[in-house]
Amino acid sequence: MKAKVFNSLLGLLYIAAIGAIIYLAVYGYEYYMTPIIERPHAELHTSLKPGGIFGHGYGVIGSAFILLLFLYSARKRFLLGLRFGNIRKWLNVHIFFGIIGPLLITLHTAGKLHGLVSISYFSMLAVMFSGIIGRYIYIQIPRDEEGQELALGQLDQKHEELSNMLIENYDISKKSIDRINRMIEPKFSHDSKGIFALFVIITDDIQRPFRFWKLKRYITKTYPAFPPKAIRRIMHLSKTKSLMLRRRKFLGAVTNVFHLWHVIHKPFAWIMIIIMLIHVTITVLMGYKWVF
Repeated sequence: MKAKVFNSLLGLLYIAAIGAIIYLAVYGYEYYMTPIIERPHAELHTSLKPGGIFGHGYGVIGSAFILLLFLYSARKRFLLGLRFGNIRKWLNVHIFFGIIGPLLITLHTAGKLHGLVSISYFSMLAVMFSGIIGRYIYIQIPRDEEGQELALGQLDQKHEELSNMLIENYDISKKSIDRINRMIEPKFSHDSKGIFALFVIITDDIQRPFRFWKLKRYITKTYPAFPPKAIRRIMHLSKTKSLMLRRRKFLGAVTNVFHLWHVIHKPFAWIMIIIMLIHVTITVLMGYKWVF
């Protein structure tokens, strides 16, 4: 499946899923805001309680999404016969399940968190939020179209290719290329290490729009004959070059942080899944089987 089609479909899934969750949250808002001790007398109690037809359904679907998270790990390791599909697309689907699943389970709990289940729930939240951070770290590591990490030499080659494209396609002078490189290059030391490097990268993301605003003014003023389409293309190439320069500086540091993140993320995931399976098993043994 082509990237644009895949991204469009995934975007529609996000809109549909998040829209449905917002609707369900608004639908049950009065019930969820009712003190737990008073809920048995609420009109929606039989349907929205954790064991209700809706509440139980949220838990079943949310738990299924949590289990589907492990398909990404299986794909990376070629388990269960999963050898097809771009690893980046698998990751994006993994993130979808990792966001929508916890939201559904939050509706399932209806705010009733106690005992062993609360450990699983808060571990799930830790997995979700650490996953968001992990995704941000992941995109800082330069990769090819198949999702494989690029080496430093490959980064230098791609940076040079982008410079040549600007010169050959738009007849930009070498002097202007040097000026563009100075303007788009992140203004920080490559000596930043570990977690501090991550904060520096976040700061750079905040500053980037201002740098590119200045760059666009420079290009428009220096090359007034360029049509808007060419300027947009030059800005796109310049942004790509900027990311390459940043990733080149922090390739080692970010890779180390990403490996450290795995050490933190995985234990929470296993705690979540083990307790969730215990909870589901006990629920089924007690006769709560939803509509099955």
